[in-house]
Amino acid sequence: MEVCKLNKKNKCLFAIKLAERATRYIEDSETVALIDNAIEIALAFVQTENGNGEILYDFLDNENNGFTIFQEMESDERKRNAWDCIIDAIAYVTKEMYLANGAKHFPEPIEMVDDTIFAHMINSLKACSLEESGVVENLYQSCLNAEKVNHK
Repeated sequence: MEVCKLNKKNKCLFAIKLAERATRYIEDSETVALIDNAIEIALAFVQTENGNGEILYDFLDNENNGFTIFQEMESDERKRNAWDCIIDAIAYVTKEMYLANGAKHFPEPIEMVDDTIFAHMINSLKACSLEESGVVENLYQSCLNAEKVNHK
């Protein structure tokens, strides 16, 4: 799987699809609602190329209900892996939002985000369940096929 073959838009879509898939391992409905809200904002950015990175970043690093806090408080290894995938995906799209707005400086955790995050994102989702390997490949192929259709 060569994520580098995807353009920026499809990389964001792939990250979002991985996060959507990882959400199935989070059971608390209020927490899932927050994840869904972040994913909705990320999708809106992909569709319009407009968005505020600060708003999406707040889902990651909010001191009351940030995703990183939920992950740190989680004792179940499967859910921690799901959080890794979700956090990586939202961080990736957040960085793309900042870049689209011409930002030169980023919050420190976002500063380190680049395409190499996909390996961790994918491995984290695969660690949730054996069935995820096939799902990840299908998600990637759907993004790659979208790429080919858009280039014709």
